[in-house]
Amino acid sequence: MANAGPFTCPMCGFRNEGGAERCVSCGAKASILPAGYEESEYPHHYQQEGFDWRWAAGAALGFLVAEIIVLLVLPRFVVAFDPMGIVGLVVAVGIWFVGGILVGLLSPGKTFAEPAVGALLVMGPTIGFQMWSTPEGFDSSLLAYLVVGILGAMWTLFGAFFGEKLHMAWMKKI
Repeated sequence: MANAGPFTCPMCGFRNEGGAERCVSCGAKASILPAGYEESEYPHHYQQEGFDWRWAAGAALGFLVAEIIVLLVLPRFVVAFDPMGIVGLVVAVGIWFVGGILVGLLSPGKTFAEPAVGALLVMGPTIGFQMWSTPEGFDSSLLAYLVVGILGAMWTLFGAFFGEKLHMAWMKKI
């Protein structure tokens, strides 16, 4: 059943034209809107309302501490650990994902972007350190480091979304 007039999707907030059966942006069914739907009754559950630099700075600080541990401390105690190898990449992805979950879980509002911005802020010093400390014979380009850093920010976004879902489920139980 199509909506008679224009409507704002309660899932993503996109303003749709009249006669649409599904939201053009996210694909949610228009029939999920109850009769007499008013936009103010249904907040946009999955939209971030603002950006809080404190959470981005906290995420950046957390990621920086984790990077220092992984790049400087761990190789000194675990001789077989190679931060440049696949194990180092798996550990880094885990740090980004778990860091995103923690910020999404602990923050009071919707904070999807803050952990990713924090990861991108730490990307510069991490790339600089990696390029400075690259062992002889390991030749990687700046582009490769940038791609891995951006993938890290993506994993952080996934973690933040998952953390927000956990936060919302936890708040419903309280």
